[in-house]
Amino acid sequence: YHGECKVIRLAVSHTNQRRCLKRGTHDIEKEIEFEGNSKIIAHDSEGFEAGKQAEVDVVWKFIDSRSRSKDINQKLHLVWFVLLLCLAVEKLSRIFAVPIVAIVTKFDTFLQDMQQKLEEKAEEEDEEVDDDELEKLAVVEADKRFEQYYKKPLESMQHPPRAVVTLSEETQRQARSGYDLRTFFASAQSADSKVKLITSASNGLNWNYYKNHTEKMFRGGPFIKTWETYWTDPTSGPQAPIKLIRLLEKHLDDSRRLIGHRKSSDFAEVNGDPDLLAFCRWEQRVADTTLIMEKIYVFNINDEKTLEAMIKWYDQGSNTATYIRKEVMGLYRERLSERFQVPKEWSEEVAQPLINIVCKRPIEVPG
Repeated sequence: YHGECKVIRLAVSHTNQRRCLKRGTHDIEKEIEFEGNSKIIAHDSEGFEAGKQAEVDVVWKFIDSRSRSKDINQKLHLVWFVLLLCLAVEKLSRIFAVPIVAIVTKFDTFLQDMQQKLEEKAEEEDEEVDDDELEKLAVVEADKRFEQYYKKPLESMQHPPRAVVTLSEETQRQARSGYDLRTFFASAQSADSKVKLITSASNGLNWNYYKNHTEKMFRGGPFIKTWETYWTDPTSGPQAPIKLIRLLEKHLDDSRRLIGHRKSSDFAEVNGDPDLLAFCRWEQRVADTTLIMEKIYVFNINDEKTLEAMIKWYDQGSNTATYIRKEVMGLYRERLSERFQVPKEWSEEVAQPLINIVCKRPIEVPG
């Protein structure tokens, strides 16, 4: 991503909670910058409190004026909407012309309440439950209830947020860092990446799907240039794309995550149809490359050390890579049962299963 990301933080509270919430005086027009991250520019509102219409009017006016601005540097890219867990469903109803990420706070309190209820239930039934086991049960139950009673209602609204994020007291104390704000920005930015994801994945598969799995992967053309990053910018010099491709080859092309890898647990399972295996492995490599390019694009990675660290993180520790492997393995099994024939001619339908997988990837920030 080139340029600045402007975000606005909105907070919601009940009148009877005013005493426990420390609300400072904030000028919503004031720009807040973060040390070490010039890409994030934040605006902080005073928040909303029940019965205080003036506070609401100030925010709506600010968002409306920024939405109408023709200057891209004045537009808002993300609304960071902070709600207490008990208020989440009833407050998020305004239509914004800006992507919204709903930040639901006090999740740790919700978790503690759930654990206490489970303890009381165990005592009533005269059951002995290990503390560690009780804590695990509480986490499962809290997640289940949050999904059912908070997240799903938010996501089913006419104008749902782009992402719903929970924060505990501990993470709230850290939420002023640019890194955390980048997480929220990535959630909103992901929707704007969809066209690039489709173009990149489709072109990548088109150039590689017919190859034998021992052949070298082609990572040129729109496959990586679609993302318009530093690494394919002509002003970066001829060595930039070469360095990028070499790092991708080094960490991805013989990764142990590849389905049917000689050291993987499914090695024996996927050796019944070599043509299908080769096709699915190309899909996996294309997906991996596409989603790494998305990270480079979103986080504007332009130095070799950071680039390699991110690629290694993706390959060795990301949920995204695990998701891709699982989905591609599912495609292999489904196709094998249907006696799928690897296409000999290219068409848009060939790439559609891969595009569906890539576009549903989890939102994740390199750790």
